[in-house]
Amino acid sequence: MANEDVIKQWVADKLEDEGYSIKNGNLAKESAQKVIPTLYDAMIHASKKQNGNRGASDFSFMVSGRNTSNQYLVLIETKDEMSNIINVNNDSLSLDVKSTMNYAVNGAVWYGKQIQKETKLFPKIFTVGVAGNYERNSIIPYYVNETGGYVPLPKLRDFHEFTPENIDEYYRVNVKHETPRSELKAEELSKIAKKLHNDIRTYTSLKNGLKAPLIASILLGIHSKELVLGDFKASTSLKNNDGVIIFNAVESYLEQRRKEEPDFDDSKISPILAEFEFIKVNKALYTPNKALGNRSPLYDFTSTLFDVYNTVKIGEDADILGDFYSEFVKYNDSDGNVLGIVLTPKHITSLMSELIELTDKNYLLDPTTGSGAFLVAGMNRMINKIPKDSNYQSRFNEIVSKHLYGVENEPSIYAVAASNMILRGDGKSNMTYGDFFNYVRKSTGSKNDLVSKAPKIDRILMNPPYSQGKKAPEYKFVKHALELMDDGGILGVIMPISVLVSGGKGVTSKELKEFKEWLLDDYVVKAIITMNPQTFYPTATQTVVVIIEKKVGIGQGNRKTKLINFTDDGYSVIPKKGLVPNGTEDSKRQQLIDVVLNDDDAPDDFMLKVQLTKDNEWLHNAHYTNPDKPTDGDFMKAIADYVAFKHDMELHGKGDLFE
Repeated sequence: MANEDVIKQWVADKLEDEGYSIKNGNLAKESAQKVIPTLYDAMIHASKKQNGNRGASDFSFMVSGRNTSNQYLVLIETKDEMSNIINVNNDSLSLDVKSTMNYAVNGAVWYGKQIQKETKLFPKIFTVGVAGNYERNSIIPYYVNETGGYVPLPKLRDFHEFTPENIDEYYRVNVKHETPRSELKAEELSKIAKKLHNDIRTYTSLKNGLKAPLIASILLGIHSKELVLGDFKASTSLKNNDGVIIFNAVESYLEQRRKEEPDFDDSKISPILAEFEFIKVNKALYTPNKALGNRSPLYDFTSTLFDVYNTVKIGEDADILGDFYSEFVKYNDSDGNVLGIVLTPKHITSLMSELIELTDKNYLLDPTTGSGAFLVAGMNRMINKIPKDSNYQSRFNEIVSKHLYGVENEPSIYAVAASNMILRGDGKSNMTYGDFFNYVRKSTGSKNDLVSKAPKIDRILMNPPYSQGKKAPEYKFVKHALELMDDGGILGVIMPISVLVSGGKGVTSKELKEFKEWLLDDYVVKAIITMNPQTFYPTATQTVVVIIEKKVGIGQGNRKTKLINFTDDGYSVIPKKGLVPNGTEDSKRQQLIDVVLNDDDAPDDFMLKVQLTKDNEWLHNAHYTNPDKPTDGDFMKAIADYVAFKHDMELHGKGDLFE
């Protein structure tokens, strides 16, 4: 089989997986005369030699979206050499004869432009260049509009986006730049959170650290069913102002839960109420304001949150408090960054819950709970695993009361996390307030012991505080968590890439090697996944996800670790919207799951299996050698990556590496 025939067969196989084939009569290979006669006519002068003769795309097919009025033409051009995927000059696609003849993307776009020049029968055209072979390949799409203009689109892993079920959304997000449907609710919450943040700043001048607890107190008051807007009197009395009304509703609700539910964790009541005390005495919160119709700011905030509470169904995937907390950290000079708190996006908490193979039988710990995002994601996944039978409710109650554990050292954040879990029907998750390094499975006799109530800890999800220096570097959080975990348990951690390169701020090379050696003795590092550098946008932290299984007395041995390049995860930054999915996220996530959990093979540029030692590098890019000839664009990207890496090292106290 000739080289280009190999990649053509690979494309045909992948298209057949999505329901397109010559046998089915919905795929044209080269000549489209029988399958799409109007396309055949439109290609009459489209030759890539640009001599006015007929052209013929390697593959072509039509797709009808869910809205059948949406018709899309897909053209695919192939090349056997990866170096012939695309030719770009000064960031512009070259469309000279040499480029359209010798490069897959350039040829496909040329065809799209000529079709638009010849006819208006195909207003929406996706042109796709594919190069490589079965083991290693690249798929780069472009969109060509009615006027012949063209725009690059995110790289693909397969052709799943070009199915009737997915193509409308792919077009909406990547061509029209609309918000993904999956993000619409989140976007609305974000808008409300941003407005609330601005209103809090305008009417109260509240300190940054009190903003999230304020929202938590109001939401808990609403959740109690005891809070009624009609009870707000705009009083300035210390006995019955609007803040007192909210506080009393929360206090009464928590006390009622404690009395009615024997296993309600009443140890969280005092810390929560202590963090909410300020709403009773902060005059700016309860004093009537003319700009608000002589009502208090608390009335205004509560009215807004009543609408949110009644719109968003608590207990599903929505994480209202997490959304608001994320928004406050984003829009103020937040205490979050000062404390080293970097909020983990929902798609990452969900992904990591799957990567550690979390089920309804496991016991989950988040040692650095923050706003509770990992516990929320874990609880959602565990509950979704419960069989929908007569035992569902009892299993639900058991999970929320006995299978979720968290530790948080910052009092205001603890109050937010504990409130978050209560809002989701869980007043019993074992949230511990205090220093994680004092958290133990059995008492050591120390007065500082925080003894876990967990009968087991066989799953851990964590995002340790960043850049806390030698006193508490990230790896020490991971080490203590692993020591707490039962044998056979699995831990998933997301942390700065610098932790694996240099150990992090204040850590010596010797200490890093000692940690790696300790880790390999009794644990198996199953996968190290380099993440999208924009995951924590607008923070510049580049991260890795590490999946570790505890095997005491066995350790890593001769097992190889999957080093994965997941920098292209299907999420992109859109101005004024932040990080959003670009329509390719599901297929890319599934590929990662298949590689990590199902042992699927993957091209070297995505995954390498490496024997880890205390002395070698633990990242994919340290072991991967790109066999393609570098282009000017590759050189510029390498420089940009180096600058970003250097900046990240400097942020984590390792700037001396470059001196």
